[in-house]
Amino acid sequence: MIDDVVYYTSLLVCISLSTCYRRIDDPVAKRNYGAGLGILVACLVCGCHIYHSVFIVWGNVIIIKCCDRRYVHQMSMLYTWTYLLYLHCNALPLYVMWMHQTMALRLVGLAFEVNSLVKNNNSTVPSSTVRFADDANALTAVPNAVDIIAYSYYFIGLHKGPYYRWIIYYDHLSSSFGDLEDCRIITVHKLMKAAVFFLINGMLKMKFPVKIYFEDEFYTEHGSDYRYLYNVPQLLMFFLQYQILMMLCTSICTEAGFGVYPAKCEALPGLGPSATLSVLRLTRGDPRLALEQEYNFAMLKCFDNTKLIKGPKMKDTLRGWDMPTRYWFWSNIYKNLLKASKEVRSASSFFAWTVWCGPTLRRIIASATLWVYIHLEAEYSNVYNTTGQLKTAWDIGFSIMRLFCLIYLTPCFTISDTKIVLKYYNSMFWMFHFLLLILIIGVIVAQKTKQTSRSGMFL
Repeated sequence: MIDDVVYYTSLLVCISLSTCYRRIDDPVAKRNYGAGLGILVACLVCGCHIYHSVFIVWGNVIIIKCCDRRYVHQMSMLYTWTYLLYLHCNALPLYVMWMHQTMALRLVGLAFEVNSLVKNNNSTVPSSTVRFADDANALTAVPNAVDIIAYSYYFIGLHKGPYYRWIIYYDHLSSSFGDLEDCRIITVHKLMKAAVFFLINGMLKMKFPVKIYFEDEFYTEHGSDYRYLYNVPQLLMFFLQYQILMMLCTSICTEAGFGVYPAKCEALPGLGPSATLSVLRLTRGDPRLALEQEYNFAMLKCFDNTKLIKGPKMKDTLRGWDMPTRYWFWSNIYKNLLKASKEVRSASSFFAWTVWCGPTLRRIIASATLWVYIHLEAEYSNVYNTTGQLKTAWDIGFSIMRLFCLIYLTPCFTISDTKIVLKYYNSMFWMFHFLLLILIIGVIVAQKTKQTSRSGMFL
């Protein structure tokens, strides 16, 4: 309870202090203010565990500054993910883990950006300055140790995200568009929406408490249908809780004027500007042109509710959940394994995500099930014509099965006790996993039949 008060109070304090932060014009003063506030927040939330963040940050500073740039991303990820695994094994408090996970994404992501210097044949660029490349979206020099530490502890997004690349952080300090957008209106809108979700979540929590999973009567007095359907409000509460959390986290960003870009640049979560980069360069040099542009906070978008609710496929749902973090795993894990098959790249991304979240049995069950389910959807889409006249019917079928899967996996997301999770699935006889096995056999038979019919056509 005390941890909850400290964590959410620090969030609200950061939102209020962001107003003062936005008035600072000097980039160095802005950096020092943001980093100092972030270190203070980390000390308050982490308490006696703050020394772990020091080890993670300084370990990565040494790796990024001293290691061969061809392997710096691999060294950084191996060190950081191993340290995260150690922290998970020591069962640190949830909010402490969230902050260390955020720092891990920033530092390893920076290592991947430094590695890109080699790929761009810029490995000999001196590390005394940092600037944009011609595409206005790539790192061209290695930052110094002070800048790396400041980026790691920067208070914007430190609590739980959203993740942003080093170059976006540097861009914010050097040439922010925050003064050109009315940030207060957007912040108030987010806070009002979070308050409504908080009330709905509170009512659901009183009506459908999670503690019922721990009671024997839940398994002896109710049937499998009741136990399965009880996951529905739990899944809704899980969705609302993360929406509330990310609205508060992104309220810090909007109030600080962080993540504002011209609408023509089509900023993407985690990445930043993705199109019409010439407009970005011109608006930086022409104040009159900058005033004529329309701006938005698209880079801060964390959830695509249309994909989360409608789907139709699980792949769409996962892409719409915590989009900046999903971008990190796609860009740095999936995209960097181009020589491997799609299945191997996907499995590697899921594995890295599982270790990052905490490789408990419940998360392994969820991760493995989602990986199998996504590729099963892809196999059925290849075997059958799911884009023809029956596309609507297939989409409805995919969407319904996706919801069945998410409802079934809800205990993996909402219950922290692995024994209770196993007790629940044993009481359900692992029914959805058996259904997946039947569907796997079905798609194999369908593939064999299709191959046989094709070979018969050429005889």
